[in-house]
Amino acid sequence: MDMETVSQLLLGSHPSLGFLNGTDAGARLLKSHQDKPLVLPLLALLPVLVFSLFRLYTTSPVALFYNKNPATIKLYNKHSGKTREENLVDYIKRKCPSLSDPSRGALFKPTLWMTSGHLQTAYAAYRDFDDVYIIPYDRELLTTPDGGTVSIDWAPSLAKMPADDTPTLVLLHGLTGGSHESYIRALVEKMTRDHGYRCVVFNARACANTELTSAQLYCGSWTEDLRMVVKHIRKVLPEAKLMSVGFSLGANILMNYMGEEGDQCEFLGAMSVGNPYDLFGTGLAIDRGFLGRNVYSPAMGGNLKRIFMKHTKWFEDSDIVDIEAVKRGRTIRDFDDQVTRKVFKYRTVNEYYRMASSSQRLLDIKRPFLCLSALDDPIAVRECLPYDEIKGNPYGLLATTERGGHLGWFEGFWSQERWCTQPLAEYCMALFNADTRPVSETPSMKPPVKKMATTAAEDGEDSPPEKASLERSNISASSGATTKPVRRLSRSRSQARDRSHHHNHPEEERRQGGGPLRRKSFWATLVPLAVYFLMKRR
Repeated sequence: MDMETVSQLLLGSHPSLGFLNGTDAGARLLKSHQDKPLVLPLLALLPVLVFSLFRLYTTSPVALFYNKNPATIKLYNKHSGKTREENLVDYIKRKCPSLSDPSRGALFKPTLWMTSGHLQTAYAAYRDFDDVYIIPYDRELLTTPDGGTVSIDWAPSLAKMPADDTPTLVLLHGLTGGSHESYIRALVEKMTRDHGYRCVVFNARACANTELTSAQLYCGSWTEDLRMVVKHIRKVLPEAKLMSVGFSLGANILMNYMGEEGDQCEFLGAMSVGNPYDLFGTGLAIDRGFLGRNVYSPAMGGNLKRIFMKHTKWFEDSDIVDIEAVKRGRTIRDFDDQVTRKVFKYRTVNEYYRMASSSQRLLDIKRPFLCLSALDDPIAVRECLPYDEIKGNPYGLLATTERGGHLGWFEGFWSQERWCTQPLAEYCMALFNADTRPVSETPSMKPPVKKMATTAAEDGEDSPPEKASLERSNISASSGATTKPVRRLSRSRSQARDRSHHHNHPEEERRQGGGPLRRKSFWATLVPLAVYFLMKRR
């Protein structure tokens, strides 16, 4: 049926409607139909219909994957003093409606003008979030056994919330990120302000204005710094339940750590968000795509190279790293081949990618863990998601959405809110509330016999003592760390209006935030993005 015929039928002038003239009722119906044609109300309803179909198409329900025989979780009733066991998946579904109940939030509805994973990812990189998620941090510097430095940012500060048994969430940022990232601050704000928990952000070496003090950065397989940080937090907070969440590369490091620790892990659970899982497969997938080759890989490699070039003094006298070759590098693979695999003593960059992939350690995790991924993530690609490993581990739960991009999940018209913070908060609260007793009173959470860190002393060598620079003497007394002055990091509304992330943080750090892309490379990203969509339409 052609469009002219359809128009005649709607207007009542088609020859096939002539039979209506044979009766009075038919004539009246035809006249009424001609006076008030259906085309006008249909045209009025057309935008509503198009919007409804578009929203239906772009809405992403949460899909869950898990073991057929999940582990059980012990639930403590503080009124009766008794414990009971429940199926872990059933418990999580009951306590986390944002993961299990579409009528209560288990649907991601992306911003109408940001339904593509590329747009979600780019928005996360370039959107200025300085006026939201305003978090006051207190920074602590820890010295590693090899002389390196990492930092941890406390929220709230230990001065405002003294060391006690308050449940504590440890957060790990993505590649070259830090506590200033919007996805970090969004979750910190929700957990501290809305639920009264404590948060500690672990900033890796040379990240978030942490000075590099040794000839070593960090990588996806290096878990010793996290192990030292967890040990230190446990000293400061001996009675607090601990959980952790990692984003992107931080999620990969966290899952590696959880697998290495097994049933001796200090965390009672963990969450992995936007994890690449298979670094080798992810690298191949990124290099296959137009945007991957021309935007994502150069952006991530550029971020790493910029940090490296700020600290070349540690590598000038080294015969391991060729600084000129690093300068010539363009992509993240170039940087990993020239720096990462050499510093961490891998024979090839592909060996590093394979050995650092957390997918091979998921089966060894002995604590409940949630993996959250978007299937249109252009960096942590869908073909590398560990479905079989999750289904093979009774503690694992994989939640996916069709849309969301890389660490995006923006919803609402102005797109300041991330959908992912709600399910993450619900999962965290579910495990914290399963047993509200402090560590010393929880049989399953007694301090493990296994040592938390492998040091040079265990190999027959003398290792330097762990040191930490703190602001308050009462903290150093509880942690056994040495004290030296350290700046205090804070975020106030007046500072937000001045477009600075932390007090004493320079503008250079602010440019590092916002995901794998740099704000200063906006046009370098926008032009290939536009070309990509034009080519795709043709």
